[in-house]
Amino acid sequence: MPMYEFDCEACGERFEDLVPLGTQTSECRLCGSGDTKRVLSAQGAPWKLVKTVGAARTQEVRNAKLHAETKARFKKTREKAREAKKGANPKP
Repeated sequence: MPMYEFDCEACGERFEDLVPLGTQTSECRLCGSGDTKRVLSAQGAPWKLVKTVGAARTQEVRNAKLHAETKARFKKTREKAREAKKGANPKP
């Protein structure tokens, strides 16, 4: 049985319901009205984009490591530039 999304014409509530294939109306959960209309729902994300909890943690660890390495490389480059500037312009 598919899950469809419905709009209630009486109260404006939008809800989902697990109903038989091809159902066009369903009783509103909020007001109980039968004056509902099936609407198109947004598509879900493709499965290859949805990560498991373990995969998300692994990615977070990789991101943290990359961030730390980039920050260290930036600091090293900045320090070299400061030393080069001091060597080129010695103070009297």
